[in-house]
Amino acid sequence: MIVLSLSTQRTLTPVEALAAANAIPEAIVSYKLSRLEDNKNDGEITFGALDPAKFDSSAMVTVPNVDQDGFWTADVGSVTVNGADTGLTGRTAILDTGTTLMIVPPSDAATIHSGIKGAKSDNQGGFTVPCTLTDKVALQFGGQTFEIDPRDIAFAPINPNDQNGDCVSGIAVGNVGGPTEWLVGDVFLKNVYFSTDATKNTITLAKLA
Repeated sequence: MIVLSLSTQRTLTPVEALAAANAIPEAIVSYKLSRLEDNKNDGEITFGALDPAKFDSSAMVTVPNVDQDGFWTADVGSVTVNGADTGLTGRTAILDTGTTLMIVPPSDAATIHSGIKGAKSDNQGGFTVPCTLTDKVALQFGGQTFEIDPRDIAFAPINPNDQNGDCVSGIAVGNVGGPTEWLVGDVFLKNVYFSTDATKNTITLAKLA
C-alpha cells in the first residue's frame, strides 16, 4: 500500500478499502479521459483492473511511484518538442486527473515554449501558443514516449471570437514543489491510458487504442 501521509485520519483510500473487502480484485484505478473535441464520449474509470480495449498493450509501461507522500509521481525520462530533446532531465511528474493543465517551473516552461513555433510570453508569467498549433510536445516515461495532441496545448483562445489567433498554453507556469517537480494534469493525461496500483505502488501508462 502507498504511504497515507496525505490522509489526516490515516484511513484507506476508497479503492484500497474496496480491495480489502474483496469487492474488487486489486487496488487498481484506471482512467481513459475523453476529449470534448473528439465527440466520442468514451471516457471511462475502471476499478480493480485495466480495460484492455482502451489501450495499446505493445506501448505500455509500468513504472514505480517515486513519491512517499501519497501522490502518484513518476520520473520523466526526457522531454521533446517536435522530436528535438529539450535537455530537461531529472524531472518528476505528479500525475493528477484532477488538474487540468500541466504546471511546470518558469525556466522549464520557457525551455519548452522556446521550441514551439509562435509561442510567446503573455507578459503575466505564462505563455500563449497559436490556436492552429501543430507542434508536438512529448514526455517519456519508462522508456516510452507519449505525445501530447497539439489541441491540448492550445488550451483556450484569448479571443473566443478568433479561433485562429493566440491561445492560452496548456503548459502553465507554477511551482508545485522543488525546481524539478511538475504537476501533470489532463493536458497530458487525455493522451494516454493511466492506471495506478496501490498495492504494488506502481503507475502504468499506455498509448490509447
